[in-house]
Amino acid sequence: MSDPSSEQLLERMLQGVFNEPDAERRAAVIAEVFTPDVVFVDAEQTATGREELAATVTGLLAQGPGLVFTPAGPFRGVGDLGMRSWRLGPPGGEPVLGGLDVATVVDGRISRLWTVLDGGEDQV
Repeated sequence: MSDPSSEQLLERMLQGVFNEPDAERRAAVIAEVFTPDVVFVDAEQTATGREELAATVTGLLAQGPGLVFTPAGPFRGVGDLGMRSWRLGPPGGEPVLGGLDVATVVDGRISRLWTVLDGGEDQV
């Protein structure tokens, strides 16, 4: 079987990591999708390794219980770089936040992930 594409990895990440409330299932997908030494960077922090990434996601999910991430717009990518916009909000409701994930893929797994929020400093 060939390595998953950047697009497939970003979709799996969104649904199986950032939308997964169960910590054990989320950890299994993190192991599947991310390299052991993954680096995740957003405006507030940098997490290195799968365990720090898992803890970071747990904290993010606790900030918005009941909110879900949905893809927004088409996947964009070139070479080992993939980008996907997303929105966060209640299921079927208006988004409260949006952003862009940018990922570098190495050997079929995400090795670096940057999340850039839409809008200004006033977003939560």
